[in-house]
Amino acid sequence: MLARLAENLFWAGRYVERAEDATRMVDVTYHTLLESTSGEIEASWTQLLEVLHLRAAYGERPIEPVPVIEFLVLDRDNPNSIVTSILRARENARSVRELISSELWASINDLHLGLGARDLRQELAEQPYELFGMIRRACMGIYGVASETMPRDDAWRFMALGRVLERAEMTCRLIDVRHQQLEKLAGPTGRLPSGGERARGTDRADFHDWVAVLKSASAFEAYRRRYRASMDPADVVEFLLLEPDLPRSVVFCLSSAMHQLGVLSHGAPSRAARTLGRVTASLQYRDVGELFELGLHDFLEQVQHRVGEVAEAVADEFFRHHPGGSMQAVATT
Repeated sequence: MLARLAENLFWAGRYVERAEDATRMVDVTYHTLLESTSGEIEASWTQLLEVLHLRAAYGERPIEPVPVIEFLVLDRDNPNSIVTSILRARENARSVRELISSELWASINDLHLGLGARDLRQELAEQPYELFGMIRRACMGIYGVASETMPRDDAWRFMALGRVLERAEMTCRLIDVRHQQLEKLAGPTGRLPSGGERARGTDRADFHDWVAVLKSASAFEAYRRRYRASMDPADVVEFLLLEPDLPRSVVFCLSSAMHQLGVLSHGAPSRAARTLGRVTASLQYRDVGELFELGLHDFLEQVQHRVGEVAEAVADEFFRHHPGGSMQAVATT
C-alpha cells in the first residue's frame, strides 16, 4: 500500500472518531447545564474547550452556550469543529475509494452532504438534541459499515489504528478535566480515603459531574451495571482508564492499537510498538490507588504525550514520504 493512502486511511479513522467524541461531549454539556447557574455554565463550557484542546483557538469570545456551540459544531475556521472533522474524513476517504467498500464511502459522504444541506445554526437553536443524535448515530454507523463490509486487511487496520489512538487520547483528556476535584479528595497525603469515605465526600454536584463524564464517554449504562448506584470518583476513573472490556477505556484502546500495529508491522520491533507497549503496560499493571499516589493529572498528561509519540512514530515508519512531512498537512490535502 502507498504511504499516502495508508496515511489517509489512518486520518479518516481519527477524524470520524473526533467528530463523534466532540458531538457527544457538546450534547452532554448542553443538556446537563439547562438548569445551571451562569457561573457553572461558563466553567463547564471552558472545561469542554480545554478537553478538546480548543481554548486558545476560541480566543477572547464570550464563554456562553450559543457562541461556544457554534464554534464547536459549525465553524469552518475551527480546524477541529464537527463539520470540519467530517469534511476532512470525507476528503481522506475519497482519496482511498479503491481501498474501502462502496458502502463505507456512501456512509461518510452522506453524512457530509446531509450536514451541508441543513440549516445547522437554526437546528442548534431549535432542536440541538435531534441534530446531535443524528451525527452520533451516523458516526457509529460508519464504524459499523466499515466493520461489516471491509476485509481485515491493511486498509481496515490503518483506519482502526487511527480511531483507537484518537479515542484513547480523548478519554484521557476527559478524565483530566476533573483532576482538581480528585486531588482535593485525595487530600494533602496524596492518598484517597476509603470507598465509604469517598462516597460520602461526593456531593450532589459532583455526582452529576461524574454522570456527565461517563455519558461523554458513552459508558454510563455500562458503569451502572457494574457499580450500581455508586458514583465514587475513583471507580469512575478506574472504569474509564483500566476496564479491559470497555470499548472506550484507555487500556482497551491501547491494547487494540497494539494488536493492529503488530499485524501491520508483521511483529517486527519498532519505535511505535515499543512506545505503545510501555504506555499500555504502565496502565495494565497498576491499580487506581497507585495512579492517585503518582498524581493523576501528571500521569494522564504523560499518557497523552506517549500516545502522541506513538502517532508520530507510526507516521515516521509508515507514512512519511518527504523530509519533515507533517501528518496533519498531508492528511487534509
